[in-house]
Amino acid sequence: MSRPPSSQTTPQFYRVSEKDLTEIELHSVDSINDLHRTHPEHSHKGMRPPRPAYTPSPNGNLFTHDGTAVSRRGHPPSSKWQRRLQDMLTPSSSRAYAMGCAIVTLLLLTVLLIFYFLVQQGSAIRMLTEAVREKEAAANKLMLLIQELQELRQNMTAMRTI
Repeated sequence: MSRPPSSQTTPQFYRVSEKDLTEIELHSVDSINDLHRTHPEHSHKGMRPPRPAYTPSPNGNLFTHDGTAVSRRGHPPSSKWQRRLQDMLTPSSSRAYAMGCAIVTLLLLTVLLIFYFLVQQGSAIRMLTEAVREKEAAANKLMLLIQELQELRQNMTAMRTI
């Protein structure tokens, strides 16, 4: 079937059947015909279709120019970080337990932060309420003083007229 890749710089070969090569060629021809049908300005004679990313070798294997292997589905293999992420997400008992603990810890920290900010907001509201009460008390005292002054003025004007 296929050989395991030895390193990133060496070319990699995969066995491709004649049927697969025929399907690839037919698909390429259909794609070019569709392109000419939808974009007649690209149908100049003498124009070459773009070169494919692979070159079939004489023994029927696919050789990729860019050093990436073509898998059976036609997609390059996943990179190292994608494999690591996939490994992290695959369920194994110790990883699942560790991930569960991490998620629960993050949720608890989030709830703790929310309560911290609520307590901070509560103390700020308490201080503002106290300041408003003090202001109302000062305003009431000022009103009483103004009333007393008005009464004193009336008494003084009454005494002058006598």
